[in-house]
Amino acid sequence: MTRWRSLLTVVGLISSTSFIAPLAANAEATPNDLQVVAQSFNIAADGSLTATVALPTTLVDSDLSTALFAVTVFQRINKREDLSAIINGALPRPDDTVAISPLCCAADQPGQYNISIPLETIEVRPDALSIPRTGLYPVTIAVQRDGRIISTVLTFINRLPSADEGVTDDGSMSVAMAIGTHSSVHLDSKGTVSVDPSSTVAEMTSLADTLDALDANNIPATVRVAPAVLKGLQQLDPTLFSRLIASLQLHQVVAEPQWPIDASQAAAAGQDSLYTTWLRDGQDGLTDLGLGPAIISRSTILVDQPIGAQGAILRRNLGAGLMAMSAQIYDTLSGSIKVFSDYKGELIAAKLPNGTVFDVAVVDHGISDLLVHPLATTELTRIYAVAHLLALRQGIEISGASLQRHAVLIATPDLGVPGPSVLGPISNLIAATPGLAAVTLDDIALRTDRLLIDGEERPVTLPATGGKALETRIFEQATLNNEIDAVASMLPADNDRPKGWRDLADLLPTTALDDASADSLVASVRAELKDVRDAVQVPAAYTVNLPGRSSTVRVRFVNNSDVPLLIKVQLSSPSGKLVFDNAPQPVLLPPGTPVNVPINVEARSNGTSGVSLDVFTPNDARLAGTIPLKFRVNALGVGNVITVTLFLLVVLWWLEHMRSTRQKRRRATLPDS
Repeated sequence: MTRWRSLLTVVGLISSTSFIAPLAANAEATPNDLQVVAQSFNIAADGSLTATVALPTTLVDSDLSTALFAVTVFQRINKREDLSAIINGALPRPDDTVAISPLCCAADQPGQYNISIPLETIEVRPDALSIPRTGLYPVTIAVQRDGRIISTVLTFINRLPSADEGVTDDGSMSVAMAIGTHSSVHLDSKGTVSVDPSSTVAEMTSLADTLDALDANNIPATVRVAPAVLKGLQQLDPTLFSRLIASLQLHQVVAEPQWPIDASQAAAAGQDSLYTTWLRDGQDGLTDLGLGPAIISRSTILVDQPIGAQGAILRRNLGAGLMAMSAQIYDTLSGSIKVFSDYKGELIAAKLPNGTVFDVAVVDHGISDLLVHPLATTELTRIYAVAHLLALRQGIEISGASLQRHAVLIATPDLGVPGPSVLGPISNLIAATPGLAAVTLDDIALRTDRLLIDGEERPVTLPATGGKALETRIFEQATLNNEIDAVASMLPADNDRPKGWRDLADLLPTTALDDASADSLVASVRAELKDVRDAVQVPAAYTVNLPGRSSTVRVRFVNNSDVPLLIKVQLSSPSGKLVFDNAPQPVLLPPGTPVNVPINVEARSNGTSGVSLDVFTPNDARLAGTIPLKFRVNALGVGNVITVTLFLLVVLWWLEHMRSTRQKRRRATLPDS
């Protein structure tokens, strides 16, 4: 009886194979309707394809007593270019099909079934899938009833080499993970740093979860997180901060500036020195927060926003050798080969104006899409992701190129944080797949070949960018710093207010300050500077009477602040009739006490002259407008005395002459009388 049952089973399998094989051409098939819940992917030559599939909801309550599960393996995939067509339904020629009844393999969950089919490398058996060669193969699992396919799903398997196949190990293809956070800090007009609590905690929690998932599979990642955000998180959620710092120790963290600033804008505005300083301070800040110096790298930058050629030169001069670029940015560049970069596994050269090139690792288009648009099940998502990698690896191996000189970059389309529920299973399968090696981006920069087309580099061209917005901020900063320097020279050396003003002015170049906050910051600092300047009460216009040619004038000032202030006082005569001996040293004005500043003056002539009173800060910045004074000179000099003396002598001589003349007349008339 058992023998007859076996014979009937074989006959049923053979007959089912004859009408199940043309699966790809069946127009009624609905791709991915059937769901793969679990599946063996890397299968030994003498192993078995095992899978747990779930029926679509429309079939859960259906009678499947007359149905069959048909498992078909198709021709091997020999290059990455063929994979997209296969996923889109253009399946290659089928190689073998095995059919089993659902009645034999119901799983514990309703509507789920466990399928197990052995592989065969030599014989052709109705109960085994014949796969004579190693490699990546497309496989369909279909539910068939009454000669019609009512549900199907496309999956893949990686048939491993057997010990006697003589397959040599040609090395592993590198796979790198890039994760860039997008949480940012905000600054107000007082320089207060803030982060958005809900979005920052959510993203940092997701990052910690994703890193933990990678750690479980010993998969390193290259991570970008702003130093200021980490510092803000330390205050916002100390527990999450400590967890994240511990997770980052096992990965590579790219150096970022202390405050957000675009490298291209900085270079275009001639602020290379500022960017360099902030990058160094940011790197030191990451170390101060607890990250080991060994894991912080300047060698790689993550590019999810357009970067200009000058910005790339700046980063290259600061030690970067690789740009991990999102596919969205890369596709917009002149000279881009777009999605065809997925088929190369090599670095792209970006041409720079100084005659050098910058290597670019482009995020894999196909896998990045899976990270944000996963398939119906996690199992199928991770199988498709690794199938992309193996299809590329298989093509490279067939071409005879070195696998160790090729690499794939995995990241989300915006270089963000992939969900741990998606990236975790993918990284687990990568770790379990022979021929794939997880590395950091620094490793890729050292090992991976640069793309050549017909033996020549075909570099992309980075766009030219302007720095007008930053130039405006820098000019405003320079002007404000000059004003701060002037007021600082008035204050005592140990006064800490100038440092606070300068710290605020130093923040103006960062994009963490929006335009409104930047304007408010400048206005706030200027208001405080004005309070100090206005504390010096200068005299109003008045008239000075000088009693002599040389005299001392006393100009009265009052300091209405609560700290001593230094000023310079200068009197000048536009007409040149007065010469003032202005002291070069600043004058100290104690708080609340009037001070009469003495200034020696020499008058060159009598009369009224206009005089200018100017008040400066100790560093010779004008403190107030010119005050017009009038000086009146009424003095008797040596010349005047001589003139008066001569006049008096003349008068005396004339009087004496008149008296003498009268006397002579009198004597002449006396005899006649």
